[in-house]
Amino acid sequence: MNVESWLQIVVICFLGAISPGPSLALIVTNTLAGGRAYGVSTSIGHGIGIAIWAFLTAFGISGLIVDKSNILLALQFAGACLLIYIGFRTIIASKRVLTVNDHTNPIVSAALLKGASEGFLISILNPKIALFFLAIFTHFVQPESGWAETSFMGILAGLIDACWYAFVALMLTGTNLIQFLRNRENTINRISGGLLIIIAGYLLIKVIQNLI
Repeated sequence: MNVESWLQIVVICFLGAISPGPSLALIVTNTLAGGRAYGVSTSIGHGIGIAIWAFLTAFGISGLIVDKSNILLALQFAGACLLIYIGFRTIIASKRVLTVNDHTNPIVSAALLKGASEGFLISILNPKIALFFLAIFTHFVQPESGWAETSFMGILAGLIDACWYAFVALMLTGTNLIQFLRNRENTINRISGGLLIIIAGYLLIKVIQNLI
């Protein structure tokens, strides 16, 4: 591919990453709850999930998943359940803030792994990401595209996503905004948790409608 095509991929992936949704709500919630390291670890996990979807799409595998309605519905159902869990967890979260900065502490390491796994799951269980990449990568992946070039498209998509959300986490914790938000943490938790549950309810309704 030429430079112009790569720039187009970068812009499209960046616009996809910055679009608001449950992923952004999770990054903000985890950053407020656990601090910078927790938010960044969630971002990295999310980026890995995005990279996997991009890989699968670039190599034509996600199209098979989307075509299999049972697999698609299972992913949608699992994703909705995850959002419900995170939503309720956010609402009932205590006001105590656990800041995870000591990476050598085993408890902190477990918390960072938990954040990364949540970020990974919320992206890998979202089949809309597959549809997004199917819509854009079909214009760039050509029969003559080599394995290295196709693989780099997946890596690039994951890096852009992880860097954006890590930037969000760093911005939140690098300014006075984090203290402003933490002073209103209970209200923010109720709002963000409620929004996640509403989104999950909408997704579950769509799954049920497809089953009927």
